[in-house]
Amino acid sequence: MYIHRIINSVFTSNTYILTSEGPSAFLIDIGDVQPVKELLDNDGKIVKAVFLTHTHYDHIYGIRELIKAYPDCIIYTSSFGKEALGSDKLNFSRYHNDPIVWTENNISILGEGDKIEITTGNVLEVLETPGHDKSCLTYKLGNDVFSGDSYIPGVKVIASFPNSHKTDAVKSKERIVRLADGRNLYPGHGDAYIHYNGCIEQGGNG
Repeated sequence: MYIHRIINSVFTSNTYILTSEGPSAFLIDIGDVQPVKELLDNDGKIVKAVFLTHTHYDHIYGIRELIKAYPDCIIYTSSFGKEALGSDKLNFSRYHNDPIVWTENNISILGEGDKIEITTGNVLEVLETPGHDKSCLTYKLGNDVFSGDSYIPGVKVIASFPNSHKTDAVKSKERIVRLADGRNLYPGHGDAYIHYNGCIEQGGNG
């Protein structure tokens, strides 16, 4: 699949747009919606689903505008992520003067070991990687790994939020490092790392 990175305006978080042949597009996290729409409208594609790495504000704040533009879009998150989407305290949006309380029926829960064939032959695999937040999920799609904020090379994992856990954060980071070895790593902030091997070869859009 082709992977395009959008650098969002809030905390420079990343949204990744996944596309292949056909009209369907898929997102990893959602921040600024307008650049997503501009890219996909040019190609005649629509967003079928967004896969959240976790439910902190800078990775979800475009959710209302996204569903307005693509009303059939499914939101995939963890069980705690679903709870957090329904609480502006848990998702931190109240502290950004932009309260998000999302409790619509288009939320689908994912857990450890789940697999979703998003397009023919492209299977997204789910790993639970808590620590930065209880909602954290990491996704593996073929040779590509999307780690959210559970692992950003060269950056210490923040595990000081109310629903963080320092021991889990270390375990999750170690797990992702092993998983990403020899693969392409797409973190929640910063550049992609193509064929990541610990030496960090930075890439662009993937």
